Amino acid sequence: MDKMRVALTKAEEIKYVGHLDFGRAIERALRRAKLPVAYSVGFNPHMKLSFGPALGVGVASDAEYLDVELTEPVDAADFGRILSAQLPPGLSFVAARQVFTSSALAAALNLAAYQVRVAVPPTPENVLAARNALAAFQAAESVVYVRRTPKGEKTMDIKKFLVGEMSMGEEQDGITVNFWLQMTSSGAVKPQEVMIALNGEFGFPSGDVSIRRTALKSQTVSGVQEAFEI
Repeated sequence: MDKMRVALTKAEEIKYVGHLDFGRAIERALRRAKLPVAYSVGFNPHMKLSFGPALGVGVASDAEYLDVELTEPVDAADFGRILSAQLPPGLSFVAARQVFTSSALAAALNLAAYQVRVAVPPTPENVLAARNALAAFQAAESVVYVRRTPKGEKTMDIKKFLVGEMSMGEEQDGITVNFWLQMTSSGAVKPQEVMIALNGEFGFPSGDVSIRRTALKSQTVSGVQEAFEI
């Protein structure tokens, strides 16, 4: 059966739309587009779609992926043009490509890049405090975070989920922080939790925070692959 991998963006104005509603919006767009999407069999048939890792509520994204199983071949350019015309405001088509894999996207895409913008004036004092906080964070052997939920507490070492070095930038009215997080079989750390630790334990300047997922990739023992390569 043919399978089309699709890349989308999720804009700031719909960042509070949850993963289930995001999926429903995609299904409605596919129905309106009248593309030959395959359905499951049984009492309650549903579209055969496979989504990438769920995006946290309140996070925008440049890198949303899904696989769409088709009942007949469709040219990738035609697929993108037809689907793009039916997407709701806030969702934008980026690219589509036919793939030949049975791997589940949610498991295969296990490496995510984030950019966090903190709305603080980039004064010399704030920039210095931010740089010092990042340096201390990266020098620490471990950074313990306790996640509290109605089901109880979970203690995690944030450093075990960070991949590579963190970086920062300056904007006219804010400071940005960029980092990669890996998602493992034992769980994952949220970008919000990274910033809470940076601020609370290391003195990163406080301000309103906006978060964007900028990339999703697959990391295995043989290396890192782009989403359209797996």
